[in-house]
Amino acid sequence: MEGKITMKKLVTGFICGAIFFSGIAFAASNFTAKVEEHKIYINGQEKALSDKPVSIEGNLYLPVRELADAIGYRVAFENGDIKLTSKKKDEQKESTSSGSTDTKFDFQKLPITQTVKDVEVTVHSVRLTEGKTDFEITIKNNTADENITPVLGNTEVGANYSNEGKSYETVGISPANPDFEDGSIKPKKEKHGWVSNQGLADRDVKNLTFSLSVNGKKEKRTFKFYIDCKDLKFRTL
Repeated sequence: MEGKITMKKLVTGFICGAIFFSGIAFAASNFTAKVEEHKIYINGQEKALSDKPVSIEGNLYLPVRELADAIGYRVAFENGDIKLTSKKKDEQKESTSSGSTDTKFDFQKLPITQTVKDVEVTVHSVRLTEGKTDFEITIKNNTADENITPVLGNTEVGANYSNEGKSYETVGISPANPDFEDGSIKPKKEKHGWVSNQGLADRDVKNLTFSLSVNGKKEKRTFKFYIDCKDLKFRTL
């Protein structure tokens, strides 16, 4: 049976889940860990995590890094302590230092390509429908010996950032993503397809933000795209 996690249970799992800083790691012979199939909803949107919730002795544990990222916090491990910092505070500092929110993001025309440590991601086009916000992308793994895997649960889309007369709207990943759900990308290989996200309430968009992460053998790489949509010709089905 599917279960929505309440805010009280979500916060409890988030705090206790600090032991799962990255992935699930627990070693105690007198405890039994059980993987749970609960769905997680944040602000009404389902959020898929790469590590599923685990129950131990009646308590629910969640991977703290992924969950923190999903609710707008950064996680750091310093001198044996786990520290959480709000991303909004970082954005406010950047805005203050620049003097204007309009110059904070450099919105560009498509296609846009970014490279982070030998992994290249290109956004080719955008498709808006009543139920979905889709991005046509190519992921190239230019590493010599590292398999990479898209972390779809961390994907987030925003529309009409700092656009006068419109509210900034964000949506999460769509439950169905067949193009990128079938495993890792091997070294020197690439994968092309569509990343599907939830539909926007207002499809009259002037700009879009799109973030995507990929896991590698050594670390996670995060890509953030700022797309100018003023004269963009959106793809159709």
